[in-house]
Amino acid sequence: MRIHVEGAEDQTLVAKFLEADQGHLFDDWEDLDSTGRRKLLDDLSRIDLGFLQQLVSDHLTSDPESLPVATPSPPPMIPLGDPGREEAKSLGLEALSRGEVGVMLLAGGVGTRLGHAGPKGSYPLLPLTQMTLFQFFAESLLRRQKEVGTAIPWWIMTSPSNHEETVQYFRDHQFHGLNSSDVIILPQEELPVIDPRRGKILRKGPGRVLFSPDGHGGAIRLMQRHADLFRQRGIRHVYTHQVDNPLAPIGDPELVGLHRIHGSQFSSKAVAKTDPDEKVGVFCQTGEHLRIIEYSELGDEERNRRDDDGKLSFRAGNVAMHVIDLDFVLGDEAGNTPALPMPFHMAKKSVKHWIDHEWSESETPNSVRFETFIFDVLPLSDQAIVVEASRDLEFAPVKNRDGNDSPETSRHALQMLWGDWLESAGYPLERNADGSPSRTLEISPRIAVDKDQFIAVFDSLEIPDEGPILIQ
Repeated sequence: MRIHVEGAEDQTLVAKFLEADQGHLFDDWEDLDSTGRRKLLDDLSRIDLGFLQQLVSDHLTSDPESLPVATPSPPPMIPLGDPGREEAKSLGLEALSRGEVGVMLLAGGVGTRLGHAGPKGSYPLLPLTQMTLFQFFAESLLRRQKEVGTAIPWWIMTSPSNHEETVQYFRDHQFHGLNSSDVIILPQEELPVIDPRRGKILRKGPGRVLFSPDGHGGAIRLMQRHADLFRQRGIRHVYTHQVDNPLAPIGDPELVGLHRIHGSQFSSKAVAKTDPDEKVGVFCQTGEHLRIIEYSELGDEERNRRDDDGKLSFRAGNVAMHVIDLDFVLGDEAGNTPALPMPFHMAKKSVKHWIDHEWSESETPNSVRFETFIFDVLPLSDQAIVVEASRDLEFAPVKNRDGNDSPETSRHALQMLWGDWLESAGYPLERNADGSPSRTLEISPRIAVDKDQFIAVFDSLEIPDEGPILIQ
């Protein structure tokens, strides 16, 4: 096959893919216009072909023996009532005030499952103002910055599919009051999707490579790829959370403080499972290290085992809130320890793809994509902790259009949270039979991000006598 391109760099690129037996990517070359050809070459230039070939070799063409996994045991977990948590919060606020903590929002998702066009973070969640998730987190960060008296850099990890829309969203909304230099929006990496039988790169159309994001472990890879950005800001710890959970406490001073007290390299929040079949990853101990396993990886006996107090033994459910020590994932600045390697996993899925000048579809998995998980670094840590979080106060994700983990359930959780704030401040709030406030509530995060902050400012607020209660 001869593909004519002008520049020496493009000639080298084409030759590399032909030599790697990926010449099918050029099957439609003669039918592409100059723009289409340029797009294909640009797509190919993004691919680290040697790295991809190694992934294919490791996962598809070899058959390595699986290392035995030690029998899991329930992990130690710092409980909600632990007396050291108040001191930890003070230490966390000190670390934030010294500029040692960065915040990273994992926001690569789109709102398809919610029936929303655009990045999931642009979904209008709040009941009265229709404030978006992005605005809610931005204003929460503004309030946290006011509390600690310093700027807190905010990294937002997008996916290539929503990156440009996310950047434009923040420009259109003037970064919701944040200093634009403190909001760093970066896309996670993508890897080509592979035909598992032939090891060929799949295409999403004539002259178009089919890519897939590298999973939420891309957050670790992003830190490593942009290490200078973190080092230059003096960041020592990074707090990460997901865009779909508005109850995640921004910068979580308590978790940061516990992270420091215990000398932890990777610290996580967990909610206590009450249903053994709840489909959430669970923390466990294997040997000397913590790890997260899927609930389905536990046998029936382990999944249903209960402690003497009736609680599930394996109850520490992952809610994707972590504090990560930067030196742990980057290696130290002196270069004495290398950057942490990220293991890759295969996900087999059915995809529609372009092959031999026509579309191909299958009801059975016909593709493999490679992805990373942020918690895969847990077993590599020398010290890690799990901290119990209150499900009612810190976990109400927005994943589905209706039913569980929907906007309705998330708004309900916010109503209950704000209702508790008002009552704790001394306001007589009427409630419905199900315990929810009888009046629709909304409290701007610019006013408060937790109960103590709200109580401190309550006397200066005006609450309407009837109708919705909007405090902003």
